[in-house]
Order: sequence, then C-alpha cells, then structure tokens
Amino acid sequence: MHLVAATDEQMGQRDALTYSEWGKLLSPEGYAAREQRLRAHPWSRADMRTWLLCGEDGGVLASCETFRTSSFLRTAGGPLDPGDSFAIASVFTEERLRGHGYATRLMDLLAAELERQPRAHAALLFSDVGPRIYARSGYQALPAWDWHLSPTPGDPRAPVDTLLREDALGPALGRLRQPEVPFFFWPSPAQLDWHLERGRIYVEHLGCSLPPSAGATAGASTILWGLVGRSAELTVLMLDARSPSEGQALLEAARREASRSGLSRVVLWEEPSHAPLLPLLQGEGATRVARDGSLPMVRPLRPGLPLSPLLPAPRGLWV
Repeated sequence: MHLVAATDEQMGQRDALTYSEWGKLLSPEGYAAREQRLRAHPWSRADMRTWLLCGEDGGVLASCETFRTSSFLRTAGGPLDPGDSFAIASVFTEERLRGHGYATRLMDLLAAELERQPRAHAALLFSDVGPRIYARSGYQALPAWDWHLSPTPGDPRAPVDTLLREDALGPALGRLRQPEVPFFFWPSPAQLDWHLERGRIYVEHLGCSLPPSAGATAGASTILWGLVGRSAELTVLMLDARSPSEGQALLEAARREASRSGLSRVVLWEEPSHAPLLPLLQGEGATRVARDGSLPMVRPLRPGLPLSPLLPAPRGLWV
C-alpha cells in the first residue's frame, strides 16, 4: 500500500462515493457542487490536498483531506516560533472495504508524509467515530463539551460595543489573545471565512437567514460567529472573553442574533479559557452537553512537541 495525492478527476470520483456519508440536505449534484465550491475557496486553493491510500494494483482503499493551518511554539525565552500544522478531514473507506485497517494505515502513512514537511508541528482531526481508531496512530483526545444557548429576542447591538461584518475577520482575529500554552493552533481570516462559505451554501436548504453580522466586540473582548454548516445554528468560531461580564454580553448578542436570523440555538465549544465565564452561563436556556462527534484529537509531528491538557481547539479550527 502507498499514499498518493489525488488528481482533480480522482477528487470528483471520491465525491460520488462520500455523498452517502456527508451529503445530508443536498442532492448528489448539489453535494458535488458544494465540494467544488469549497475547494475553490482561497483557503482550500492554498492549503488543501486530498490523499489516497492505494493498493498494489492502484485501486483506492481509503482517502482523506488535509488543510494546512498555522501553529506556534513558545520558545524558552518566550517568543513564538511559527510553524505548520495540518487539519485532517473526510477520512473515508467504502463500506465494502471496511474492517481491514485501511483507515489506520492511511493515517500512519500520512503522518510520515507530514513529518517530512520542514515546518511541521502537529496534525489535528475531529473524530466522529470516537477516539479508539485514531489513537492507534498516535492521536490524543482533548476534552469536548458544548454549551447550547437558546435564542433570545432583542437587538444584538444593545449588549455590545460593535457588531462585526464578514469583511472585518482579519482585524477581529488580530484583537484575540493567543493562548498562554506551550503550543497552539491559530486560524487565518481565510480559514474562518471558509466556515462562513459553508453557511452560504447551506442557507437556502435550512429555512433561515444568514446572520447579518459575523461577531461582536465588548470592551477588549471579541467573539466571532456564523451559520457554518448544515444545521440552523449560530456557531461560535472564536471567543476571547477578557472578563465574565464582557463574555456574557457577547453571548447575549449571539443569542439575539440567532433569534433575528431564525436559528434554533447558539453553540459554543467550551475551552479552558472560558472557565471564569461558565458560572454565568448556567441557568435558563443554557445547557452543557458532552459533544456528539467532532472530538478533537492531536498528533505531534516532531519529537518533543509539548501538548498541554489545556490546549484549546475552538470551532474555528474544525474541518
């Protein structure tokens, strides 16, 4: 078995096979168009590859995608050492080929390929099948809890200083504090816009509206959100709450934006830095649940990479 990068034709062939797994709400033709549109996005064009595990006869046994994303190591003196990490998505084996360990072999060969990249730090994936399969290939699971917040009526502008537009993702991302951990992932504005592109694709199928805003600021605190997939939810992509009161104001704005856009709820992925904010979330219309799928898992791609148990994996990193 060997690993190869897929051609455009082979990507289209995989789309036809993966429709049954990830084509919810779309026709096969609509799903193929979705995949082409997402691959045409600037972030994908620059940083995405599709990989095939092939047998000796050249037949495809399994496949996945990788997206290059930025990551940083804190050196002994404190400065940040930038590097490349790789988010892994769409790991797929046809049903007739399952049970032979092909997904594990794909992950092992892919890790060896990524380790050869000169600036490689780590691989990141979000498992929908639990931790066991990927743990075989050296991936470590991170905690995965969600907060579901009910929409509330009112003007989203009232609790905050400003609502943010989609064209302000870059400056807004620059306002966020980077995590105080030895190693962390960090998305780009194009990566966050890729999430919003998914919402632009799905909105016509969901019976709701695209949120007019992409986040908000309150004091020194910032939140970024969006309709980002095939559920009518307002998903928090990034949240930097400098104080509990500012964080509460940002989430109240999100709940009001969800109501204004006809969305069913706000979904916040819990991060270690949210701990001071959590007591204020507990109450009517707020529920903490163990995440169903999208379990974050990390595999170092260089010896000695420090993985803190407090490593954040916000929704903005998901692929």
